[in-house]
Amino acid sequence: MALFAFLRRLASVVYLMTHPDVPLRLKTLPVLALAYLVFPKDLFFDLRPFGLIDDLIVVTVLLGIFTSRGWYHIERAKKGKDDAIPTAFEVVEPDAEPEDGGGGDEEQPPDEDAPRP
Repeated sequence: MALFAFLRRLASVVYLMTHPDVPLRLKTLPVLALAYLVFPKDLFFDLRPFGLIDDLIVVTVLLGIFTSRGWYHIERAKKGKDDAIPTAFEVVEPDAEPEDGGGGDEEQPPDEDAPRP
């Protein structure tokens, strides 16, 4: 059962590392987990029976944070895409300037000095 959970977590990490919606700063967590696992200098002194336990705890915590935050970013991006409604529009009648030159709503009497048509 534990092997199945580990393989599922590993497949999830691989999927999240390749997904474009997961930020790059978050993708550094599995790299840090792998580096902590590989490098011989540990955060805690390795005693004989507890040599790999600290490695296991640190890697499990880092991968757990990565998968939970990674799925959060994917769900948030998916929700943002689902809320948008694609549509097209066209201008039915363009705004035209008023014939009176934009003088306002009041009608003005005709100018007596103006030439008549």
